[in-house]
Amino acid sequence: MSTQPQWHWNFLPSVILIEILSYLPLSDRISACSTCKSWRPALFHPNFWRKLAFEFKSNEIGQVERSKFLASWGARKLRSCVLHFETISASCLSETDHVLLKLTRNPQVEELVLWPSHCHTFLRGQDRFYYYYQLRNNNNNNNKNTIASRCLPIRRSSYQFIESALESIEEVIINSRNLRTLILGCLQDLTDRIDVLLPILGQYQGSSISTLGAASVKYDPNSYALLDITPDHFTPLTNLQVLSLDYDYVNDRLLSVLTHNHPLRKFVIHVHGIDQTHRGTTDYMWHRFKQQHPQCSLTVNLIHSYDGVEQLSSGLLHPSMPLTHFRAFFCEWIDLAALREMSSWYAGTLCHLMLVDTLNHSGWGILTHARGEEEHDSPDPLVMMAWRCKNLEHLTLYGYSYSGCDVVAIARLRGAGLKELCIPEYCLEVGDSHELAEEEDIESITEDVSAGLGRNWRPQNLMELHQSVQSSSNTDTDEYMLPILLSDIKAV
Repeated sequence: MSTQPQWHWNFLPSVILIEILSYLPLSDRISACSTCKSWRPALFHPNFWRKLAFEFKSNEIGQVERSKFLASWGARKLRSCVLHFETISASCLSETDHVLLKLTRNPQVEELVLWPSHCHTFLRGQDRFYYYYQLRNNNNNNNKNTIASRCLPIRRSSYQFIESALESIEEVIINSRNLRTLILGCLQDLTDRIDVLLPILGQYQGSSISTLGAASVKYDPNSYALLDITPDHFTPLTNLQVLSLDYDYVNDRLLSVLTHNHPLRKFVIHVHGIDQTHRGTTDYMWHRFKQQHPQCSLTVNLIHSYDGVEQLSSGLLHPSMPLTHFRAFFCEWIDLAALREMSSWYAGTLCHLMLVDTLNHSGWGILTHARGEEEHDSPDPLVMMAWRCKNLEHLTLYGYSYSGCDVVAIARLRGAGLKELCIPEYCLEVGDSHELAEEEDIESITEDVSAGLGRNWRPQNLMELHQSVQSSSNTDTDEYMLPILLSDIKAV
């Protein structure tokens, strides 16, 4: 009889088992750890769960339960956390709050990204209003020089979430050993406290924070509080590489601060209202900025910004800006002169252009029959962009009638270099008649554009467009804009 001790796979040392499992995809790892109870704990080793994405949306119960399970053990082990949550659901806000609270006890957090469904947390319900006061300069187009208190009515559940979430974020900033990414998700209720968070970031994470998403999307872009944010708040952030910020706080002093000791690679600016006292920036400082950061890209997003469109050619844009992405969301107007300047100023940098409005807004025909005689004698500004901007890869045009001939010209000028061309068939016109294209016309345009691009292409039909683009009666544009805005800074 053999006296040699028997060996079993369930006695495999955990160090070796974890090393083996690290080479397997998640599905195979789960299958392997389901074979015996001795291997099951290895599935939950922190090395396998360094990055977790949580989903809290009221119409996805399965995802919510999965996220709750992951949060019960994983939130205290992970290093990267992405929180997708519905801001107009009290239960989703509560679950999000619980995850943030657990993160305060995890000193290994390196990345915290909030991905809300809307820019606000106004909840439906019968509970009484709470009022959220801020004594600040009131940014109001009608009376911009007054000082008034901002009184924002919110529900009790919203108020509790805002206060608790801010406390948790502060604790994460203080307790983390190496916080590199903090993105507040453009959520106005949280970005309205960025003036409180910035000094804490500078004190505890000044040398580590590299990505900061501090820009907002305003619930009311014509009237909102101006915060006490100064360029000095960014001086301690010596490793800042990606920054998103509202235009209200962008000036020459900030550019000067960012020019020194900041290895900036991407700068994203959100434009809402523009206060009359805001001095803006100068071309000289942008020239210095570009010299110091030759690899830095600049994104300018106009969000329901009538002021921004009006001031594009008169102080908002400058020739020396390293502009790569320009977007105008629901501004109901396009400055044609500014588009022509952009095609000249940013011929070597511009790669992404989005002009998005509803299909039934008042500025529908500005690119075609609303142009004056002098403008008709000059080339179409988008065709000029396609000709001059050699790096243009993406063009989206929603909510403006546009000549099918010009679409064909753009496709032929850019060819395969234009990777995305998004234009609804509802916006296409035939020649100079200003009549919407019929089915035969659309087929002809589609064929010519496909030949120009060197690939199959077709215009989008009405059902492919987001509801907020289809009609102005669907006023909730957050669901359309936020994924685009957040992907912009998160993708870096």
